[in-house]
Amino acid sequence: MSELRFINRVREVEAFKDWASESRATPLYIYGPEGCGKTRLLREFVKRFNDFFTDGVAVYIDALEDRDVKKALTSSMLIDISKIGLEAYMDLLHQSIPLGHALSRSISLIIDKIAEKAFRRSLKNKHILIIIDDVVRAIGLDRVEHYVKWLYELKWKLEEEYKPKAINFIVTTSEGKSLKLIFRHRHTHPKFIWNLDKKSFEELFYELTPPPNIKIDDVWNLLGGNPGKLVELAKDFRWDLESMVKIYTGKLKDVATIIYSKGLTEELKALINNPDNGFKTPTESMLTLIDILVETNLFMRTGITLAVSNDFKPDKEVGIGEDFGWQIPIYRDILLKLLKKFGNE
Repeated sequence: MSELRFINRVREVEAFKDWASESRATPLYIYGPEGCGKTRLLREFVKRFNDFFTDGVAVYIDALEDRDVKKALTSSMLIDISKIGLEAYMDLLHQSIPLGHALSRSISLIIDKIAEKAFRRSLKNKHILIIIDDVVRAIGLDRVEHYVKWLYELKWKLEEEYKPKAINFIVTTSEGKSLKLIFRHRHTHPKFIWNLDKKSFEELFYELTPPPNIKIDDVWNLLGGNPGKLVELAKDFRWDLESMVKIYTGKLKDVATIIYSKGLTEELKALINNPDNGFKTPTESMLTLIDILVETNLFMRTGITLAVSNDFKPDKEVGIGEDFGWQIPIYRDILLKLLKKFGNE
């Protein structure tokens, strides 16, 4: 399958351009629903980086890639980044850790090699951007706080050593549990990216050439603008909405059972009715439910200032509030149906 055309995200690209234009005090931590397009957006920004900053380099590290160095490490410049990646990986080979994980810990060496090969060892007055994608899944929750502090300190060390015009880090995560750990640190600047708006989602929908019987409104009401889930519907489920709902129902049965067993059905109904009830009625039982839903990547905070756009609007029809939101509406709808099966209409 050929790569789909990059759709919209104009504000996001502009925001990253602004972020990379000068050195920031802390790394930028981006989070959002699984499948919202963080990876595609950041890869696209790396491709365009030297259109914005001709005097610098952007590097993208896929912390989850464990085999192909060309996928694990890409650059905005025409340099042999794969060779640099292999040299960095060999430096940690004795630790027997996956490729992407190793690269996420070898940033200093990668920058040193880039300086040597592309800039005759001088990065003075250059724009440098390092992106580490999905680092939490690669290193594990138990290492998150250590990595946050290490990356913050590394930024200042590299700034002192190379004296670039700007050096910045962007880190992504989709792990619900990790957000609490990241948010409580002064070493981070967390912001979020949401799914596509309806117009952009519709554009992608038609690019995937749906059959005539599949209507955009039906898909929007299930997926709420999530591009990753839309591609999944088109490619994995061959536009069979019923099969998709059936598979996801099976996946959510365990979560529904846990919620029911803990006596949290009333709290769940409140969040299904309005996700912001999580903020309006912060009882101990409500907070317990939110923890369960966040940890299983069904529900998340939306109240953090947007990473890239200030046009984010609550939409109760697809389960988005001012403070909380369902990652996609299908999760909310399936849990409601499962509740009814438990006899809790």
